[in-house]
Amino acid sequence: MGSRILIVDRKGDWVPPDGLDRCRPREVRLTPEGKGLIVLACLLLAGGLAGGIALGLLANRQAGEARLLREESVVTEGTVTRLWRGGDNNRQRWMAYSYLVDGQAYGRRVKVSSATWARLKVGTRIPVHYVPSRPDLNYPLQSPRSPLPLWVPFAVALGAAAVSLLLVLHVRGEARLLAEGRAAPGQVTRLSKRHRSSHGTDLGQKVFYEFRLLSGAVAHGRAGPVKDPPEAGSTITVVYDPEAPRHNSPYPFSLVTPVNRRTLR
Repeated sequence: MGSRILIVDRKGDWVPPDGLDRCRPREVRLTPEGKGLIVLACLLLAGGLAGGIALGLLANRQAGEARLLREESVVTEGTVTRLWRGGDNNRQRWMAYSYLVDGQAYGRRVKVSSATWARLKVGTRIPVHYVPSRPDLNYPLQSPRSPLPLWVPFAVALGAAAVSLLLVLHVRGEARLLAEGRAAPGQVTRLSKRHRSSHGTDLGQKVFYEFRLLSGAVAHGRAGPVKDPPEAGSTITVVYDPEAPRHNSPYPFSLVTPVNRRTLR
């Protein structure tokens, strides 16, 4: 929002700002912020689809490997080769092990529970389950690795698509309101206390305002939080949906702007 967005003529009567004095529906275009949000929505959609496909392939592969281990695995003896801690605050316990199949060494590293980790030492003999046709496919002790659930890829793709759709609908909603909404004078009634993020970043204040409808009735709205809000009691321009005045927003908008605007001098 600008520092002052209500235009008053010499007689004190309210005059719509430049761009809002056009016949509805107005022609609107995206601002740089609006274009950036659309690009972000496209990237989210593409990334979600790519991630869903990649996770789907991974889930199918892991499901096939789990079936092989369940149906064809045999047990041999392996040796713990290393024990260490990792992760946040060294809370994760890791174990590396190796085993021989036809004279060739195989092995991997896995996370284990703290109770299991406490019982192990380097050199401890442990049972290892492996698939004879694929000796590299194995798991130690009695804890097979759970495959990725098949619903996860769909959830990732659908989640990204849903967020992308919400972003597009937000832009479309702002464009529709600016194109078809009615402009009216408004007044800031109060400001909320300043909002801060979890990291202490100042997010600004919410702006509460009221404005007069064409019928003369008074409606209310709120916006924000914004970092540099107008002062309480200051005048603003509000654009509202004539059929549903609860859908309203202070002008100018952040994502869309009128196409037909005179150049300021």
